[in-house]
Amino acid sequence: MSTLKMGIIGGGPGSMIGDIHRITATATGKAKLVCGAFSSDPQKSAEKGKSLGLSEDRIYDSFEEMIMKEANLPEDERMDFVAVTTPNYLHAEICTLALNAGFHVMCDKPLSFDLEEALALQKVVSQSAGIFAMTYTYRGYPLLKKAAGLIANKQLGEIRKVRVDYSQGWLSQLIEKEGHKQALWRTDPKKSGNGGTIADIGTHAFNLLESVTGMKVDSLCADVSALVKGRAIDDDANILVKMENGAKGTLSVSQISTGEDNDFSLHIYGDKAGLVWRHTIPYQLHIKYPDFTEDIIQLEEKNEETTSEVNIPGHSPYFTEGFQNIYNAFFQAIESKGQATEETFANTFSLPLIEDGVRGMLFIDKAIESSDKQAWVKLDF
Repeated sequence: MSTLKMGIIGGGPGSMIGDIHRITATATGKAKLVCGAFSSDPQKSAEKGKSLGLSEDRIYDSFEEMIMKEANLPEDERMDFVAVTTPNYLHAEICTLALNAGFHVMCDKPLSFDLEEALALQKVVSQSAGIFAMTYTYRGYPLLKKAAGLIANKQLGEIRKVRVDYSQGWLSQLIEKEGHKQALWRTDPKKSGNGGTIADIGTHAFNLLESVTGMKVDSLCADVSALVKGRAIDDDANILVKMENGAKGTLSVSQISTGEDNDFSLHIYGDKAGLVWRHTIPYQLHIKYPDFTEDIIQLEEKNEETTSEVNIPGHSPYFTEGFQNIYNAFFQAIESKGQATEETFANTFSLPLIEDGVRGMLFIDKAIESSDKQAWVKLDF
């Protein structure tokens, strides 16, 4: 496989997620960054591009310019794929332009500004020759893939109870009023969409619940709230869920849990055994039995970041490895295009696709609807 040429849209000075995409995609030498439109401010885009050693003629002032000019370059020069790392409201437009221009796309989550955009983008993907994937990062964690395999093989038996909790505390104060860059757009409904925390980390929790259990959420009853006074968008959500097989459970997400860095946990209980995974110890998977004994599946503990170039508060080295595993699956899909089917890609746990993104947007839409109505709602269109 030849080295793929990467472009980035977003990820300008001060951005964390753009650096994560760049570092993890290029870590194994399977990809090389060749171009970027790093900011809507041309000066900031130029600053970032130059710091990465890019040629001036491959640093663009806008994503429109970048996609158009890259598409007009000879095939052996232009980028092969683009990583979309902008705020949510730009995702669908950028992805549509890139796919229509013949490029593969890796998009950050959530998929789009709203469900309508997501469904329109899904049609574009279905008609495109390009591979479209998303960075639901935890899908790249090796023990979560292992957990999905155990459940698929019925080692827990019939699933009866599920519980997923994702708690952060970085929005416990009204830091958007102080000009905090990440808080400014993530708490702005014009850039984030209708969902705040429910979109930012709620979609992670929802995607992991469905992908690990191998089951869809059938219906939910949600309480979606803005608990910090003066905030324009939700920062906390507590949701009852019913799975398609009748299993019951809860999904709780919060970014106002004061003092919490990145506390993420998944509990799944069947009639034969239970399974527990915690982000605080991501290298351990606990399998619990009716007699109160347990097996611990354990990987090597990693004490240092896999890269010194990026600092990810609250995350273990497995976070960057998870990103890298998703990119590796993405590269395999690109290489296999034409030989493998879309079903093959969809069955790859470590490669979230457009369907995952659409389900995430449906989840946001229905959770907010349920909260507004104070009623159970079905997760269907």
